[in-house]
Amino acid sequence: MKKKLLFVITQFYKGGAEMALLNLFQTLSPEQFEIDFLVLDQVELLNAESLLPQIPEWITVCDAAKREGKFKIFIKVFFKFVKRVMKKELYRFTAKKFVKGKKYDVAFSYGEWLSPEFIAVHVIADRKMIWIHTDIDKADYIDEKVLFGFDKYYTKYIFVSEHSKNSAEKRFSLLKGKTVLVHNMCQEEKIRSKALEQVNLEEYTRPVLLTVANLREEKNYKRQLEVMWILKKRKIEFTWLCIGSTANLFLYQQIKELIKKYHLEKECIFLGVQKNPYKFMARADAVMVLSDYESWSLVITEAKIIGIPVIATPTSGAKEQLIDKETGWVIPSFEADDIADGIEEYLKNPEKKEKIKENLKGFSNNLDIEEEFYRVLKER
Repeated sequence: MKKKLLFVITQFYKGGAEMALLNLFQTLSPEQFEIDFLVLDQVELLNAESLLPQIPEWITVCDAAKREGKFKIFIKVFFKFVKRVMKKELYRFTAKKFVKGKKYDVAFSYGEWLSPEFIAVHVIADRKMIWIHTDIDKADYIDEKVLFGFDKYYTKYIFVSEHSKNSAEKRFSLLKGKTVLVHNMCQEEKIRSKALEQVNLEEYTRPVLLTVANLREEKNYKRQLEVMWILKKRKIEFTWLCIGSTANLFLYQQIKELIKKYHLEKECIFLGVQKNPYKFMARADAVMVLSDYESWSLVITEAKIIGIPVIATPTSGAKEQLIDKETGWVIPSFEADDIADGIEEYLKNPEKKEKIKENLKGFSNNLDIEEEFYRVLKER
């Protein structure tokens, strides 16, 4: 008998957590599952790629805001106003209608940024779970009163890294005995195939460093620019390509001002959203993952699949995914000078780069992740 699953998310634009869910959808079988996918608030964003067209046809999708057209943004603002002033969550009638009268084996509230209230109050399911994608003990946007406000309705909290799970359990005692682990999934063959597509990077000064991250505060592009400035002062030549959404226009303006301040117009190139970032990744000298905190970086996994070394700050995810100087390069701190030192050392030791590339040959972990997900479905 097929298991009936519900996934609820706020928006479904290209990002690490969203790509991980899409990869899971593309792995699961319609012979085993009936899946409903509810997107509560899909509002058009500049320079952001919707993943809705890539969802397998056998999955039933409800884009709750789809018919609102140009009024979407006003409804979103109104909902936020009511939430801030009246401390009350509002949901579209379409969303509530979509789940009314249905019963699921498991319902997933996908993302710590989404209030668990919708599934807690409006969904009937044997088990309800919250899927967390960051270090909730470090992320400043986490409101524990909201995230754990409906704890009695939820049987499990899913984490995407062991380090993140353990640190959360230490910080929040109510999590003990209620956490499980499912790492983020990649479509390995698809990534390797896309990495073979041609792209000409000859116009850029070598070495080419690559960041693949949407413009968000925790990705700390400001510190990344400071690192570039330090490297430039040291007379190290490079081009640093940045791929990802710049939908945060306020932050993007700040970044552009810093580029001018540091005179990095030739070194720092923003390419925006790319449908195929892997062809750039495959031809970069290193992939940079320099977040303030990160639970399980899909970019690190993708780079390992392609066989390109990653230079990363010591987030919980990086320390779990990389063995320093063996399968990646983990900076000992989050300080700009230390990051610059690490990059310089890496660039001046090509034999270490080749050792890492050799160690990454044949990397794969998808089957393990599938097993993790199936185990979670059996959890009580």
